[in-house]
Amino acid sequence: MENVPDHGRTVRNGSLAMIGLGVLLFVLSLVYLIPHDMGVTSALRSRGVHTPAVVTECADVSGPQDNPAGNANCRVRFTTSEGASVETRLAYVTDSIKARDTVTVVYDPQHTDVAALASSIGFWNSLTRNALDVVALVASVVMTLLGLAVHLAYRWFTRGSRPNGRPR
Repeated sequence: MENVPDHGRTVRNGSLAMIGLGVLLFVLSLVYLIPHDMGVTSALRSRGVHTPAVVTECADVSGPQDNPAGNANCRVRFTTSEGASVETRLAYVTDSIKARDTVTVVYDPQHTDVAALASSIGFWNSLTRNALDVVALVASVVMTLLGLAVHLAYRWFTRGSRPNGRPR
């Protein structure tokens, strides 16, 4: 391995990193992103209860330079139809509310810690989230295949340039 030129190590490490990131994104998409987005939206649409809530706090998802839309994770406090007071984090980030706002949320009466703004489970917002989930899934497959192709091509080209096709 010590005789491998620096560019070879860079190509190999880059292709392996691309394969690793592609597989990680693929697993993340299948295990978390798609089930979470579809599950929350489905539950809130089928059995969700609309209720007024007060936004207790909002925290930006990243610094201002990386978050021009101003997306934030927000927490809300509301009272269930049974009279219980609940404070929970909204299921989806938002850019349209701030602390101390009064908003309408939809919560799942079976799991009162699952809540979202009523506007977040609308057709277009759900379609956008699902499209982004599919894009992440496709990107993960492309990254994995591209990384594998680069890795195999590099091995094939370097094998042909060595005497007798043997490793040094």
